[in-house]
Amino acid sequence: MAGPRVTVVVPVRDEASRLGACLDAIAAQDLPRESVEVLVVDGGSTDGTVPLARAALARHLWAHAAVLHCDAGDRSSNLNLGLEQAAAPILVRVDARSRIPRDYVRRCAELLDQRPGVAVVGGRQRAVPAGDRALDAGVARALNNRWGMGLSRYRRPGSPSGETDTVYLGAYRTGQLRAAGGWRTDLAVNEDFDLNRRLARFGTVWFEAGLTVDYLPRASLRGLLGQYWAFGVGKARYWRTSGDRPRPRQLVLLGAPLAGAASALALAVEVAGADGPRGGVLAHLAALVALSGVAGAWLAGVAVGSLQRQARTPQPVAS
Repeated sequence: MAGPRVTVVVPVRDEASRLGACLDAIAAQDLPRESVEVLVVDGGSTDGTVPLARAALARHLWAHAAVLHCDAGDRSSNLNLGLEQAAAPILVRVDARSRIPRDYVRRCAELLDQRPGVAVVGGRQRAVPAGDRALDAGVARALNNRWGMGLSRYRRPGSPSGETDTVYLGAYRTGQLRAAGGWRTDLAVNEDFDLNRRLARFGTVWFEAGLTVDYLPRASLRGLLGQYWAFGVGKARYWRTSGDRPRPRQLVLLGAPLAGAASALALAVEVAGADGPRGGVLAHLAALVALSGVAGAWLAGVAVGSLQRQARTPQPVAS
């Protein structure tokens, strides 16, 4: 019997409230389930994620499905364990906060099969409200704001298919991913951007229009700002250890806190730059606060990360 065509790897840690819907979306894919392997890699959950994952995987007749335990517990280590155990020639990353459309896995696999010059493929991230509050709608609006999020292709509605620097999630040829050394475990964030840069020696990073993945943001401003502060620290660390430099679009974020000080300009950015969801006055106010906070937290993180002493020996990456 032939092995699976695609391995889907889901890295998790304390995702019991979100993982079920994520796995349901994977189960709803329009590929035969006997051609799909699903590996949920847990990094030490204490909230019931593991039994929930086992029960969900048991409900579907995939080629193979398993819950793996990773002692290290960080996201990159979880992904690398999934890569190590993957049996299929194509690996698709799916996060617990994501809800992939029904044709996502098939279209990613077909593109990699048909275009040998493409090394990575992914689609658009669309933030959706995590709840019914005005704050939830406002945070989603902020994260869907093309200007406030630095004009990255995978956040812009209507972006055409084409070569880019990074994509959301990502689908890969398993052999190339292993040859590149997988995800760097010394990068707590920005590990996907770094991986895509290293995979460029195998081919292009490709954004595929029409592949829109829903994303559930953090449910509190504190969690959101902490996330983007960590992104800033991690981005500065990545620039320092890789020798790479900020993209022109990322410089937009560096100036965003200053723009946020001008209320009229900030309002114009919020109203014109967001791609939904619609909301009332409170949602718009929440989006303004979230936009300014995200940009300020990211900038503060970059500043702190730039001042931190560089690690003596960055983690080696297999060639």
